[in-house]
Amino acid sequence: MCANKADGPMVPDWVGRKAGDVAHDRIASMLVLDIGQAPEWAKRVLCEVVDVTSGKADGWEMVMNAHILSVGREYSDISSAYEEDGEDGVQVWTGDLQAALRAWIAMMEQGD
Repeated sequence: MCANKADGPMVPDWVGRKAGDVAHDRIASMLVLDIGQAPEWAKRVLCEVVDVTSGKADGWEMVMNAHILSVGREYSDISSAYEEDGEDGVQVWTGDLQAALRAWIAMMEQGD
């Protein structure tokens, strides 16, 4: 589920999301800044995440527009793609990342 203001930007939301949670906020930021409104890209990222969580792949890493995503089976790391930002990486539950990606994709497909 993703909240959407009438004629406004899509706002990430998913079952279990906690507003103000650092990990959930970083996932939301990655969805908006790196995935955007590109459902095929979101599906590719989700596919890679599923491959890792299922054991088909040991891990996956991608440098995106604003973040570097490093996916692990239980935990993933989302860090800034720019060192000068001075932001520390944030560890997130990979299951939360997967749920957020699924909800983001559903939101985009509803808009088609």
